Amino acid sequence: MKISTGKTARLALCAAAVTGLIMTTATSASAASVVSIGHGAGSCPSAFICLWSEGNFIQGTFVDGAKFGSFGSNQNIGDMGKLKRESSADKGMQDVTSSVLNNTGSAVCFYEHNGYRGAEFRIGPWEQWPSLPSWINDKISSFKYC
Repeated sequence: MKISTGKTARLALCAAAVTGLIMTTATSASAASVVSIGHGAGSCPSAFICLWSEGNFIQGTFVDGAKFGSFGSNQNIGDMGKLKRESSADKGMQDVTSSVLNNTGSAVCFYEHNGYRGAEFRIGPWEQWPSLPSWINDKISSFKYC
């Protein structure tokens, strides 16, 4: 069976598109977020950044019936108010964080506003803060590796 040059080019283009789709899926699959990680610094998974709504790494109840009590992620989060569990009206961890733990080998910057803006609170690798300073307590809206 002979394949024309035009069909060969289309076949190669389709193969490249499928390969790109598979690579994109594999890359995004490595990023994860965990809602409700529980109490204590030891509950933060390895290679994650973890936040709790109460001091001393205590998972609070859902604040205002919608905000999380604890949260962990291994990716940048630009708007903590848009974090949701499947099919729910959650409002994430917007402005409720009172303790944080960086269980990664990189520095992490926490910001007062969405989109990594406003006052910045930076912590180093494997650093933990059971009680945030008053100027940033209950004001974190985004964070990223920095």
